Amino acid sequence: MFKRLLAIFLLVTLTVAIDDKFFDKSHIPVAPLSNDGHISGTVVAFYENEYQRYAVDLLTQMGKLEQWYCLYTLWMRESNWNPKSHNRKSGAYGIAQFMPATWKLVGYERTDNGFIQVEAGLAYIQRKYGGNICKALGSNLARGWY
Repeated sequence: MFKRLLAIFLLVTLTVAIDDKFFDKSHIPVAPLSNDGHISGTVVAFYENEYQRYAVDLLTQMGKLEQWYCLYTLWMRESNWNPKSHNRKSGAYGIAQFMPATWKLVGYERTDNGFIQVEAGLAYIQRKYGGNICKALGSNLARGWY
């Protein structure tokens, strides 16, 4: 059921994203989403900045581009994809809004470098959610954190 809903969402997103009148964003067409006959076509991943483009490239390499919208939404909620976003109340920092101890947990030092933050954020999602970005987003939607 989830795959069918995701497929419908991606196809609707694809239809809207093709027309640049609706989005002032860059777009990158990538390989077909699935070869099983249920989902066909090309996924179009939009991006607004270089960090998002880097995330799209990494997800493509990982074979997880179908989860791009979940990652985009998750990190928009967390930091608006701002590598210098800082929550003074909790101490969370960066695109993925890591707590101070989380940086070391995934083997990274806190940095202002947004590209490294994307790598660290994906490493965290891999460690905590088995790489399921949509599950991380679900946790964020349910609890306000992931």
